[in-house]
Amino acid sequence: MRLGKIFGLFSVVCLALSLLACTDTVSSTDASKLPGANEIPGYNPGKVYSSKADLVSSSSTTQSESSTEDSSSSEEESSSSEVEVDFSGSKIDVDDSGVAVISEEYLEAVASSTASDLDDLRNQLENNKEPNGFTEVRRTDFSVDDFVFSENKYYCFTDADDWLEITKDKLLETKLPFLWGMDYYDCRDAYSLNFEGVCAAIYVRAN
Repeated sequence: MRLGKIFGLFSVVCLALSLLACTDTVSSTDASKLPGANEIPGYNPGKVYSSKADLVSSSSTTQSESSTEDSSSSEEESSSSEVEVDFSGSKIDVDDSGVAVISEEYLEAVASSTASDLDDLRNQLENNKEPNGFTEVRRTDFSVDDFVFSENKYYCFTDADDWLEITKDKLLETKLPFLWGMDYYDCRDAYSLNFEGVCAAIYVRAN
């Protein structure tokens, strides 16, 4: 009888020890190391997630901000390109490509002494010499910003071998609205001044 009680008590103790050992083994196992744990889409044991609603809200906010920025940028570009320049007061027509053809009346006549100097400088160029500060510009189409009157003088050599000067004051007489100080000066990049009808060549002389 006493031997049976001892055997029963011994069995209970062994069972308890076995259960305790199993519990420690499971609890000490890192869940992130379990087979297949890292294969679960979106599973990241080191990251704390908000609710699904919060994640959706955050994503929507980011997309909304991006759309707002793109929209704002597009509106600025659109408003810049849609400016209509008013040519009603201009004395010279501008074609569809933005070219204004300058006529002789908007060029300045030069003194005979200046014309003589220019003839000499041009002859030097023709003889492959390089006179200081005097060059030929091999084109007759110019943007407004090509002219730097504070540094250079610009001369037109005509088919009749005459000299005319391109000056800021005479060009302003055209009333072209994209010239210096005019209402649409900020739109000048879309337009150009063409001297082909008057000038066989244009020369630049440093001041």
